[in-house]
Amino acid sequence: MTLITTVHSYAGGVAKSATARDLSAALAIQGHRVLLVDADHQADLSVSLGVDVDEAFANADDSFAQTIGPAVLGTGSLPDVHRVFGLDLIPSSITLYNLEKELKSDVSMVVGLRYALNEIRAAGTYDFVFIDTNPTLGDMATLALLAADRVLLPIPPNRKGLRAGSFIRSRVEKGHYHRLNPELQVLPPVITQAPNTILARQYQSEIESLFGRTLGIVRHRPGLYPTAMERATPVPVFDRGDGRAEIMAVADAFLQAVGAARVS
Repeated sequence: MTLITTVHSYAGGVAKSATARDLSAALAIQGHRVLLVDADHQADLSVSLGVDVDEAFANADDSFAQTIGPAVLGTGSLPDVHRVFGLDLIPSSITLYNLEKELKSDVSMVVGLRYALNEIRAAGTYDFVFIDTNPTLGDMATLALLAADRVLLPIPPNRKGLRAGSFIRSRVEKGHYHRLNPELQVLPPVITQAPNTILARQYQSEIESLFGRTLGIVRHRPGLYPTAMERATPVPVFDRGDGRAEIMAVADAFLQAVGAARVS
């Protein structure tokens, strides 16, 4: 059974892409078969893993063909994956921005990613699929959330993060997204970018109270993450210390939350 999880927040700068990337890498390290789908036209996740299709292809159509775009539009299938750090990646491109325009012109296309990933699910190739989407409440977010079984919210311990997490949870459980995808469930969140301050601990308590529990805490490391991005290296692989331990603990908590067993 393939579980599809969208990592989402409408707030930017909450470590959304880093959470999708590092959790995927951690599960791959544990021996799970993981597909990571970059559905954010900024493509930060793809570039951080060393895959820059906009640099590799001079023609915009060729770049677009490397993304989920043709499968969503129904003009092609999902592209060949890139094998990076033990997981498979469908990268993004700045050209994916054009997909949002198409979604606005034909609302029926918002189920395109679901149909494409249902074929992946039927094939049984992967244990987990993670989708990283735009920091938005627009059509690209809807596309990713309609394709998912679960949504994972990265929430930094501050007012911005708590507000975004609370709002999306409400939309998934009893609002807009619930009507469109009633099977979608909200996972316990990951607390991200957590500094060791009294205020952050207060917000952490509020997050835990709101959601009941979390999948863990990833501390704020201003030097670690930029270095990992520059080296195109997932944090669990790059960092052998506390950063790796935190992400691996989040991966274990994720497996427990979804009722899956660790394979190694």
